[in-house]
Amino acid sequence: MIICSIGSKNFRTLVDFELQVPSDYCAISGKNNAGKSAILRIIQHFLLDKESDSFFNSYGSDISYTKDFTQWKSSEDMEISIKIRINSEYDSEVFFVVKTFSSIDDSADNIEITLSQTYKSDGTNILKCMVEDIDLEGHKASEILKKLRSASNIVVHNSTNPERNIFYAGGGSFTEIIEAHFSPEDQKKISEAQKGLQTRVKKAAKQHKEDLEGLLGKLKDKFQVELSTIDRQRNSRFPLEVKLTDKSVEVPLNDWGAGTQNRTRVMMSVLEAARIRSSSTPEDRSTPVFLVEEPESFLHPSAQAEFGQVLNSLSKELNIQIIATTHSPYMLNQTSPSSNILLERKIHRNLLKETYIQDTSGDDWMMPFSEILGIVPKEFSSWENIFSSVNNRVILVEGEIDKEYFLTIKEKYPNIYQMDGDVEIIPYGGKDALKNTPILQFMINKFGSVFITYDQDAQNEVKPSLERIGLVENENFISIGLDTPGNGCIEGLLPPTIKRKVYSEEIELVTQLTGDTKSRNSAKSSLKRKMLDEFKKSNFEDRELSAFKKIFTLINKNMKK
Repeated sequence: MIICSIGSKNFRTLVDFELQVPSDYCAISGKNNAGKSAILRIIQHFLLDKESDSFFNSYGSDISYTKDFTQWKSSEDMEISIKIRINSEYDSEVFFVVKTFSSIDDSADNIEITLSQTYKSDGTNILKCMVEDIDLEGHKASEILKKLRSASNIVVHNSTNPERNIFYAGGGSFTEIIEAHFSPEDQKKISEAQKGLQTRVKKAAKQHKEDLEGLLGKLKDKFQVELSTIDRQRNSRFPLEVKLTDKSVEVPLNDWGAGTQNRTRVMMSVLEAARIRSSSTPEDRSTPVFLVEEPESFLHPSAQAEFGQVLNSLSKELNIQIIATTHSPYMLNQTSPSSNILLERKIHRNLLKETYIQDTSGDDWMMPFSEILGIVPKEFSSWENIFSSVNNRVILVEGEIDKEYFLTIKEKYPNIYQMDGDVEIIPYGGKDALKNTPILQFMINKFGSVFITYDQDAQNEVKPSLERIGLVENENFISIGLDTPGNGCIEGLLPPTIKRKVYSEEIELVTQLTGDTKSRNSAKSSLKRKMLDEFKKSNFEDRELSAFKKIFTLINKNMKK
């Protein structure tokens, strides 16, 4: 199942609202009370089974005119709607019912369904359903809604209020459990094997252990999972105790740090969605949507950046739509910026009014998010070029002059450059950008392969910052230049004839190098540009560029790993 769009009129702050929902990993951001929870509430209203016997039923009170009607509006109708798309193969359980009630064409593989519910001030409400272009009301609309809710079409996780986390009281203590969705074959065998119940459950749980370990293995921190049975049976679902092991130390999940707990619980929810998709028979299959609120909770910014990338990749890998609400710029979808939604509220006479969707299109798509989510815009300005890059492999260089040297060598000296044509050279705007490690980690996770270069004279400042986020010198980054006075930058690699020629011709600029800070910086910039211009118009033997070749050989080796 895919949620295509959500709409509302006079529902909380969503006064006249329509959202086209991306089909992959969608991150919805905005300040507090911007409307994020209202969107999730509409989705849950139409898709979550309020009467499920699941351990993890997180549904709250139902929608009503009295508490959900927009406060500053007069007595008008309130309406909420959702459009979904179902597939005959992956959503067969709902597809069969919808096709039966709507008499849709038998050859259709996909069906679009629009459900809308109108609430009136007298407490009554009207449910409507449109299947493609066929209008359904009354009993048929109610039956389709009932089927959508009962077919496990949604999995919900709230990181800040984990209602889905169940603690089973046994042996005088509370133990956190995961609810296992076994295959129909395993369900039947378990129910029949009365005497060997515990043995059978352990065997069936082995795949859950491997699947959950596989998901957690995508994170930098490595854990093993132990699932053990609890002496309790509940229909076709079974509670399994969750423990993580690190370096042979086995610890219950609720005894780990809050960040590790949250990531693991989110992964458990993703696993539940994946198992629902695969555990049913072909006739009763459903593909749930996964809703996760604030997955960044309790995580360091660098871990947030990694986790956002993992959720994005899992959405594609498992073919499950993931909708996340977040206050973190690090959880945004970097590979598909159009999948990020930014909510804001209009202001009238100093009062917050209705929610609207901020335009975040274009190369500077990140800037509105940085302002709303509390990141100083100038912290992102150095990385502006990286937002618009679509390449998977990049080399980050200190500035535009470094980039021009790289591109000149690529064009004139391919034997020195050596690298494939799909590697992009991107300037990051100075050493200070590399010292902002949370944003750097965020940027690194955008690409498949990244190599960082910086000036040798910044080695003592930059190297410790890069090592703190797990990068390794000569594997992920390298300093450029020579460890001698005046040569700790890319110009230090040039043939000596370049510097001698430029310095002999630009005596006035050389003299300014001994002046005040402003004069010195201006002269330095001018001399760097003149040396670059001289390098571009000169021709050298490969042996004269041996210092550059050493750098490019190292970069090329690591970019191909």
